[in-house]
Amino acid sequence: MQGIEKSYCDACINAVIGAWRGLMEVYFTEALRKVGYGKGDTLGLDAIPEIRIINRLTEFDPHAILITEERDDNVRRSWPTDADPIRQPLMFFSDPTDRSIELEKYFQRLSQEDPMAKIGVLMNKVEKETIWEEVSKEAPAIITGPTTSITCVRKGNIIFSVILNYVTSTIIVATDIGIIWYRLKAFDDPDNEKIVLDEIIRKGQRLNFPSVKETGYTSDDCMRFVTFLGKSGYRENFNDSMLFVENPDNFIHHKTPPGPPRVLYLSEFQKGHNPVGFVLANGEKIGEWLPWLSFVKFAKNGNGHQALRIFEISLERPWTKYGMLMSPSLPYSLFCENNGRSYLDMSRLRNFDRPSQFRSMLVVLPCDNERIIGVLLQLQYRDVTNFF
Repeated sequence: MQGIEKSYCDACINAVIGAWRGLMEVYFTEALRKVGYGKGDTLGLDAIPEIRIINRLTEFDPHAILITEERDDNVRRSWPTDADPIRQPLMFFSDPTDRSIELEKYFQRLSQEDPMAKIGVLMNKVEKETIWEEVSKEAPAIITGPTTSITCVRKGNIIFSVILNYVTSTIIVATDIGIIWYRLKAFDDPDNEKIVLDEIIRKGQRLNFPSVKETGYTSDDCMRFVTFLGKSGYRENFNDSMLFVENPDNFIHHKTPPGPPRVLYLSEFQKGHNPVGFVLANGEKIGEWLPWLSFVKFAKNGNGHQALRIFEISLERPWTKYGMLMSPSLPYSLFCENNGRSYLDMSRLRNFDRPSQFRSMLVVLPCDNERIIGVLLQLQYRDVTNFF
Protein backbone atom coordinates (compact mmCIF):
# COMPACT_ATOMS: atom_id res chain seq x y z
CA MET A 1 0.00 0.00 0.00
CA GLN A 2 1.40 3.38 -1.01
CA GLY A 3 1.89 6.03 1.65
CA ILE A 4 -0.98 8.18 0.41
CA GLU A 5 -3.28 5.17 0.31
CA LYS A 6 -2.40 4.35 3.90
CA SER A 7 -3.47 7.86 4.91
CA TYR A 8 -6.78 7.30 3.07
CA CYS A 9 -7.27 4.11 5.05
CA ASP A 10 -6.49 5.84 8.35
CA ALA A 11 -9.08 8.50 7.50
CA CYS A 12 -11.74 5.85 6.74
CA ILE A 13 -10.95 3.95 9.93
CA ASN A 14 -11.42 7.19 11.85
CA ALA A 15 -14.67 7.90 9.99
CA VAL A 16 -16.33 4.54 10.75
CA ILE A 17 -15.20 4.72 14.37
CA GLY A 18 -16.77 8.18 14.52
CA ALA A 19 -19.98 6.77 13.05
CA TRP A 20 -20.04 3.98 15.65
CA ARG A 21 -19.31 6.32 18.55
CA GLY A 22 -21.93 8.77 17.33
CA LEU A 23 -24.58 6.06 17.44
CA MET A 24 -23.46 4.69 20.81
CA GLU A 25 -23.53 8.15 22.42
CA VAL A 26 -27.23 8.88 21.82
CA TYR A 27 -30.40 7.74 23.55
CA PHE A 28 -32.75 5.19 21.98
CA THR A 29 -35.37 7.87 21.30
CA GLU A 30 -32.85 9.77 19.17
CA ALA A 31 -31.83 6.69 17.20
CA LEU A 32 -35.39 5.54 16.52
CA ARG A 33 -37.07 8.82 15.59
CA LYS A 34 -37.72 9.90 12.01
CA VAL A 35 -35.64 12.86 10.83
CA GLY A 36 -35.78 15.24 7.90
CA TYR A 37 -32.33 14.23 6.68
CA GLY A 38 -32.01 12.37 3.38
CA LYS A 39 -34.86 10.84 1.40
CA GLY A 40 -37.72 11.47 3.82
CA ASP A 41 -38.14 8.19 5.75
CA THR A 42 -34.73 8.23 7.41
CA LEU A 43 -34.29 7.31 11.08
CA GLY A 44 -31.70 8.71 13.42
CA LEU A 45 -29.84 5.39 13.33
CA ASP A 46 -29.29 5.98 9.59
CA ALA A 47 -28.56 9.71 9.71
CA ILE A 48 -26.22 9.87 12.72
CA PRO A 49 -23.50 7.55 11.29
CA GLU A 50 -23.78 9.03 7.79
CA ILE A 51 -23.35 12.61 8.97
CA ARG A 52 -20.27 11.62 10.97
CA ILE A 53 -18.72 9.85 7.97
CA ILE A 54 -19.45 12.73 5.60
CA ASN A 55 -18.03 15.31 7.99
CA ARG A 56 -14.83 13.39 8.69
CA LEU A 57 -14.05 12.41 5.11
CA THR A 58 -14.90 15.88 3.80
CA GLU A 59 -12.55 17.38 6.36
CA PHE A 60 -9.87 14.92 5.27
CA ASP A 61 -10.27 15.62 1.53
CA PRO A 62 -13.04 17.94 0.32
CA HIS A 63 -12.26 17.04 -3.31
CA ALA A 64 -12.77 13.28 -2.99
CA ILE A 65 -16.08 11.87 -4.22
CA LEU A 66 -18.14 10.25 -1.45
CA ILE A 67 -21.16 8.16 -2.43
CA THR A 68 -23.91 7.18 0.00
CA GLU A 69 -27.57 6.47 -0.74
CA GLU A 70 -28.69 9.68 0.94
CA ARG A 71 -26.35 12.08 -0.86
CA ASP A 72 -25.36 10.51 -4.18
CA ASP A 73 -27.45 12.95 -6.22
CA ASN A 74 -25.24 15.78 -4.92
CA VAL A 75 -21.97 14.45 -6.36
CA ARG A 76 -22.77 13.91 -10.04
CA ARG A 77 -21.47 17.33 -11.04
CA SER A 78 -17.95 16.22 -10.05
CA TRP A 79 -18.21 12.73 -11.53
CA PRO A 80 -15.40 11.66 -13.89
CA THR A 81 -16.16 11.89 -17.60
CA ASP A 82 -12.96 10.23 -18.78
CA ALA A 83 -13.02 6.43 -18.98
CA ASP A 84 -9.24 6.33 -18.47
CA PRO A 85 -8.92 5.21 -14.83
CA ILE A 86 -5.70 7.18 -14.38
CA ARG A 87 -7.75 10.36 -14.81
CA GLN A 88 -10.48 9.39 -12.37
CA PRO A 89 -10.61 11.02 -8.93
CA LEU A 90 -10.41 9.42 -5.52
CA MET A 91 -13.74 7.82 -4.59
CA PHE A 92 -15.22 6.54 -1.36
CA PHE A 93 -18.38 4.39 -1.37
CA SER A 94 -20.08 4.08 2.00
CA ASP A 95 -23.01 2.17 3.46
CA PRO A 96 -23.28 4.02 6.80
CA THR A 97 -25.89 1.68 8.32
CA ASP A 98 -26.42 -1.75 6.80
CA ARG A 99 -29.34 -3.83 8.16
CA SER A 100 -31.11 -0.76 9.50
CA ILE A 101 -34.47 -2.57 9.66
CA GLU A 102 -33.02 -5.26 11.91
CA LEU A 103 -31.06 -2.66 13.89
CA GLU A 104 -34.29 -0.77 14.59
CA LYS A 105 -35.84 -3.97 16.02
CA TYR A 106 -32.69 -4.59 18.04
CA PHE A 107 -32.75 -1.12 19.56
CA GLN A 108 -36.44 -1.48 20.35
CA ARG A 109 -35.67 -4.72 22.17
CA LEU A 110 -32.75 -3.20 24.08
CA SER A 111 -34.73 -0.11 25.07
CA GLN A 112 -37.07 -2.36 27.06
CA GLU A 113 -34.18 -2.94 29.47
CA ASP A 114 -33.69 0.78 30.19
CA PRO A 115 -35.33 3.31 27.85
CA MET A 116 -33.45 6.21 29.45
CA ALA A 117 -29.96 4.80 28.93
CA LYS A 118 -27.51 5.74 26.23
CA ILE A 119 -27.25 2.98 23.64
CA GLY A 120 -23.57 2.27 24.21
CA VAL A 121 -23.86 2.27 27.99
CA LEU A 122 -26.67 -0.27 27.94
CA MET A 123 -24.99 -2.46 25.32
CA ASN A 124 -21.96 -2.73 27.60
CA LYS A 125 -24.18 -4.07 30.41
CA VAL A 126 -26.12 -6.76 28.54
CA GLU A 127 -25.30 -9.82 26.45
CA LYS A 128 -25.49 -7.71 23.32
CA GLU A 129 -24.44 -10.39 20.85
CA THR A 130 -26.83 -12.98 22.27
CA ILE A 131 -29.72 -10.52 22.11
CA TRP A 132 -28.82 -9.65 18.51
CA GLU A 133 -28.84 -13.31 17.50
CA GLU A 134 -32.24 -13.75 19.16
CA VAL A 135 -33.69 -10.71 17.38
CA SER A 136 -32.17 -11.43 13.97
CA LYS A 137 -32.61 -15.20 14.35
CA GLU A 138 -29.15 -15.88 12.97
CA ALA A 139 -25.64 -16.37 14.30
CA PRO A 140 -22.85 -15.47 14.48
CA ALA A 141 -23.30 -11.78 15.26
CA ILE A 142 -19.83 -10.98 13.93
CA ILE A 143 -21.17 -11.78 10.43
CA THR A 144 -24.87 -10.98 10.70
CA GLY A 145 -24.67 -7.83 12.80
CA PRO A 146 -25.42 -4.33 11.46
CA THR A 147 -22.39 -2.52 10.08
CA THR A 148 -20.99 0.68 8.69
CA SER A 149 -18.50 0.45 5.84
CA ILE A 150 -16.34 2.43 3.42
CA THR A 151 -14.58 1.21 0.26
CA CYS A 152 -11.89 3.21 -1.53
CA VAL A 153 -11.53 3.18 -5.32
CA ARG A 154 -8.53 4.91 -6.89
CA LYS A 155 -7.61 4.99 -10.57
CA GLY A 156 -9.90 2.09 -11.39
CA ASN A 157 -8.54 -0.12 -8.61
CA ILE A 158 -9.98 -1.29 -5.33
CA ILE A 159 -7.59 -0.05 -2.63
CA PHE A 160 -9.24 -1.19 0.61
CA SER A 161 -12.47 -1.67 2.52
CA VAL A 162 -13.22 -0.98 6.17
CA ILE A 163 -16.22 -2.59 7.91
CA LEU A 164 -17.26 -1.91 11.53
CA ASN A 165 -19.84 -4.08 13.28
CA TYR A 166 -22.09 -2.05 15.61
CA VAL A 167 -23.03 -5.02 17.81
CA THR A 168 -19.66 -6.75 18.26
CA SER A 169 -17.57 -3.52 18.18
CA THR A 170 -15.16 -5.15 15.75
CA ILE A 171 -13.49 -3.48 12.80
CA ILE A 172 -12.25 -5.39 9.76
CA VAL A 173 -9.83 -3.92 7.22
CA ALA A 174 -9.17 -5.55 3.85
CA THR A 175 -5.98 -4.19 2.26
CA ASP A 176 -2.97 -5.51 0.37
CA ILE A 177 -1.38 -6.08 3.78
CA GLY A 178 -4.09 -8.65 4.48
CA ILE A 179 -7.52 -8.96 6.04
CA ILE A 180 -7.35 -8.19 9.73
CA TRP A 181 -9.98 -7.84 12.42
CA TYR A 182 -9.67 -5.93 15.66
CA ARG A 183 -11.95 -5.47 18.66
CA LEU A 184 -12.38 -1.84 19.66
CA LYS A 185 -12.19 -0.46 23.18
CA ALA A 186 -15.31 0.72 25.02
CA PHE A 187 -17.20 3.25 22.89
CA ASP A 188 -16.46 6.14 25.29
CA ASP A 189 -12.71 5.46 25.43
CA PRO A 190 -11.06 8.43 23.66
CA ASP A 191 -8.19 6.21 22.55
CA ASN A 192 -10.48 4.85 19.82
CA GLU A 193 -10.01 8.14 18.00
CA LYS A 194 -6.27 7.44 17.78
CA ILE A 195 -6.61 4.03 16.11
CA VAL A 196 -4.91 3.78 12.72
CA LEU A 197 -4.10 0.95 10.31
CA ASP A 198 -0.68 0.28 11.89
CA GLU A 199 -2.27 -0.43 15.27
CA ILE A 200 -4.89 -2.73 13.76
CA ILE A 201 -2.17 -4.66 11.94
CA ARG A 202 -0.05 -4.86 15.08
CA LYS A 203 -2.78 -5.82 17.57
CA GLY A 204 -5.45 -7.40 15.40
CA GLN A 205 -5.89 -10.94 14.09
CA ARG A 206 -5.61 -12.12 10.50
CA LEU A 207 -8.81 -13.51 9.04
CA ASN A 208 -8.53 -16.59 6.84
CA PHE A 209 -10.95 -17.68 4.14
CA PRO A 210 -10.54 -21.47 4.10
CA SER A 211 -10.60 -23.50 0.94
CA VAL A 212 -13.13 -26.26 0.32
CA LYS A 213 -10.34 -28.72 0.95
CA GLU A 214 -9.60 -27.14 4.33
CA THR A 215 -13.25 -27.11 5.44
CA GLY A 216 -13.96 -30.58 4.12
CA TYR A 217 -17.16 -29.41 2.42
CA THR A 218 -19.14 -31.98 0.44
CA SER A 219 -20.56 -31.30 -3.02
CA ASP A 220 -23.89 -30.36 -1.44
CA ASP A 221 -22.13 -28.07 1.07
CA CYS A 222 -20.55 -26.24 -1.87
CA MET A 223 -24.03 -25.54 -3.23
CA ARG A 224 -25.27 -23.86 -0.04
CA PHE A 225 -25.48 -20.11 -0.51
CA VAL A 226 -26.53 -16.74 0.87
CA THR A 227 -28.38 -14.10 -1.13
CA PHE A 228 -31.18 -11.56 -0.83
CA LEU A 229 -34.70 -12.72 -1.75
CA GLY A 230 -36.65 -10.53 0.65
CA LYS A 231 -38.50 -8.22 -1.77
CA SER A 232 -40.40 -8.45 -5.05
CA GLY A 233 -38.34 -8.96 -8.16
CA TYR A 234 -35.39 -10.64 -6.51
CA ARG A 235 -36.75 -14.18 -6.73
CA GLU A 236 -37.44 -13.75 -10.45
CA ASN A 237 -33.97 -12.35 -11.05
CA PHE A 238 -32.38 -15.21 -9.16
CA ASN A 239 -34.40 -17.88 -11.00
CA ASP A 240 -33.30 -16.53 -14.38
CA SER A 241 -29.64 -16.98 -13.45
CA MET A 242 -30.18 -20.76 -13.81
CA LEU A 243 -27.60 -21.49 -11.12
CA PHE A 244 -29.97 -24.22 -9.95
CA VAL A 245 -32.06 -26.39 -12.22
CA GLU A 246 -34.45 -27.18 -9.38
CA ASN A 247 -34.97 -26.90 -5.62
CA PRO A 248 -32.70 -23.94 -4.82
CA ASP A 249 -34.53 -23.41 -1.52
CA ASN A 250 -32.98 -26.65 -0.28
CA PHE A 251 -29.61 -24.87 -0.32
CA ILE A 252 -30.42 -21.33 0.87
CA HIS A 253 -28.72 -20.47 4.14
CA HIS A 254 -30.18 -16.96 4.55
CA LYS A 255 -32.68 -14.97 2.41
CA THR A 256 -32.32 -11.53 4.05
CA PRO A 257 -28.60 -11.37 4.84
CA PRO A 258 -26.29 -8.44 5.51
CA GLY A 259 -24.80 -6.53 2.58
CA PRO A 260 -21.12 -5.53 2.93
CA PRO A 261 -20.20 -8.27 5.45
CA ARG A 262 -21.93 -11.04 3.48
CA VAL A 263 -18.58 -12.20 2.12
CA LEU A 264 -17.64 -13.11 5.70
CA TYR A 265 -19.85 -16.20 5.40
CA LEU A 266 -16.89 -17.61 3.45
CA SER A 267 -14.43 -16.86 6.26
CA GLU A 268 -13.42 -18.81 9.34
CA PHE A 269 -16.05 -16.81 11.29
CA GLN A 270 -18.68 -19.16 9.81
CA LYS A 271 -17.08 -22.27 11.32
CA GLY A 272 -19.64 -24.12 13.42
CA HIS A 273 -22.63 -22.33 11.87
CA ASN A 274 -23.46 -24.54 8.87
CA PRO A 275 -21.51 -24.56 5.60
CA VAL A 276 -21.82 -21.81 2.99
CA GLY A 277 -20.32 -22.51 -0.43
CA PHE A 278 -20.90 -19.14 -2.10
CA VAL A 279 -22.50 -15.74 -1.67
CA LEU A 280 -24.52 -13.95 -4.33
CA ALA A 281 -25.35 -10.30 -4.99
CA ASN A 282 -28.78 -10.75 -6.50
CA GLY A 283 -29.17 -7.55 -8.52
CA GLU A 284 -28.41 -5.48 -5.41
CA LYS A 285 -27.10 -1.93 -5.11
CA ILE A 286 -23.40 -1.18 -5.41
CA GLY A 287 -22.98 -0.26 -1.75
CA GLU A 288 -24.02 -3.79 -0.78
CA TRP A 289 -21.34 -5.62 -2.76
CA LEU A 290 -18.48 -3.24 -3.62
CA PRO A 291 -16.68 -4.04 -0.32
CA TRP A 292 -16.59 -7.70 -1.35
CA LEU A 293 -14.09 -6.83 -4.06
CA SER A 294 -11.46 -5.94 -1.46
CA PHE A 295 -11.90 -9.34 0.14
CA VAL A 296 -11.70 -11.15 -3.19
CA LYS A 297 -8.55 -9.21 -4.02
CA PHE A 298 -6.75 -9.69 -0.72
CA ALA A 299 -8.18 -12.79 1.03
CA LYS A 300 -5.89 -15.74 1.64
CA ASN A 301 -6.64 -19.31 2.66
CA GLY A 302 -4.74 -21.35 5.21
CA ASN A 303 -2.00 -22.10 2.70
CA GLY A 304 -1.40 -18.43 1.94
CA HIS A 305 -2.90 -18.67 -1.56
CA GLN A 306 -5.61 -16.51 -3.09
CA ALA A 307 -8.81 -17.67 -1.44
CA LEU A 308 -11.70 -16.28 -3.50
CA ARG A 309 -12.98 -15.82 -7.04
CA ILE A 310 -15.79 -13.63 -8.33
CA PHE A 311 -18.03 -14.07 -11.38
CA GLU A 312 -20.38 -11.55 -12.97
CA ILE A 313 -23.79 -12.82 -14.12
CA SER A 314 -25.32 -11.09 -17.13
CA LEU A 315 -28.75 -12.15 -18.34
CA GLU A 316 -30.04 -11.83 -21.91
CA ARG A 317 -33.28 -10.25 -20.68
CA PRO A 318 -32.32 -8.65 -17.36
CA TRP A 319 -34.86 -7.69 -14.75
CA THR A 320 -34.97 -4.13 -13.48
CA LYS A 321 -35.53 -2.55 -10.08
CA TYR A 322 -36.65 1.10 -10.04
CA GLY A 323 -35.45 1.38 -13.63
CA MET A 324 -31.96 -0.06 -12.94
CA LEU A 325 -30.72 -3.25 -14.58
CA MET A 326 -30.24 -5.98 -12.00
CA SER A 327 -27.73 -7.96 -14.09
CA PRO A 328 -26.02 -5.52 -16.49
CA SER A 329 -24.67 -6.80 -19.79
CA LEU A 330 -21.07 -6.17 -20.85
CA PRO A 331 -21.59 -2.62 -22.26
CA TYR A 332 -23.02 -1.51 -18.89
CA SER A 333 -20.65 -3.44 -16.62
CA LEU A 334 -18.14 -1.63 -14.40
CA PHE A 335 -15.63 -4.44 -15.04
CA CYS A 336 -13.81 -3.29 -18.16
CA GLU A 337 -10.96 -4.38 -20.40
CA ASN A 338 -9.13 -2.05 -22.77
CA ASN A 339 -5.74 -2.35 -24.47
CA GLY A 340 -4.81 -5.30 -22.31
CA ARG A 341 -5.80 -3.55 -19.06
CA SER A 342 -8.54 -4.62 -16.66
CA TYR A 343 -10.08 -2.07 -14.30
CA LEU A 344 -13.26 -0.62 -12.83
CA ASP A 345 -14.67 2.09 -15.09
CA MET A 346 -16.41 4.30 -12.55
CA SER A 347 -17.11 6.94 -15.22
CA ARG A 348 -20.05 4.79 -16.38
CA LEU A 349 -21.96 5.70 -13.24
CA ARG A 350 -22.14 9.32 -14.40
CA ASN A 351 -25.07 8.37 -16.62
CA PHE A 352 -27.27 7.61 -13.62
CA ASP A 353 -29.18 10.21 -11.62
CA ARG A 354 -28.38 8.21 -8.50
CA PRO A 355 -25.09 6.30 -8.86
CA SER A 356 -25.64 4.52 -5.53
CA GLN A 357 -28.57 2.67 -7.13
CA PHE A 358 -26.38 0.91 -9.72
CA ARG A 359 -26.93 -2.83 -9.45
CA SER A 360 -25.13 -6.00 -10.37
CA MET A 361 -25.30 -9.76 -10.01
CA LEU A 362 -22.11 -11.30 -8.66
CA VAL A 363 -21.03 -14.66 -7.24
CA VAL A 364 -18.13 -14.91 -4.76
CA LEU A 365 -16.84 -18.33 -3.80
CA PRO A 366 -13.70 -20.21 -2.73
CA CYS A 367 -11.23 -20.74 -5.54
CA ASP A 368 -11.62 -24.50 -5.27
CA ASN A 369 -15.43 -24.67 -5.18
CA GLU A 370 -15.42 -26.69 -8.38
CA ARG A 371 -19.08 -27.64 -8.00
CA ILE A 372 -20.33 -24.06 -8.56
CA ILE A 373 -17.43 -22.85 -10.70
CA GLY A 374 -18.37 -25.61 -13.16
CA VAL A 375 -21.95 -24.31 -13.32
CA LEU A 376 -20.77 -20.70 -13.82
CA LEU A 377 -18.45 -21.70 -16.65
CA GLN A 378 -21.11 -23.83 -18.32
CA LEU A 379 -23.43 -20.82 -18.35
CA GLN A 380 -20.54 -18.67 -19.67
CA TYR A 381 -20.63 -16.17 -16.85
CA ARG A 382 -17.57 -13.95 -16.72
CA ASP A 383 -14.75 -14.40 -14.24
CA VAL A 384 -13.84 -10.86 -13.15
CA THR A 385 -11.48 -11.79 -10.31
CA ASN A 386 -8.56 -9.81 -11.73
CA PHE A 387 -10.42 -6.73 -12.95
CA PHE A 388 -9.79 -4.48 -9.99
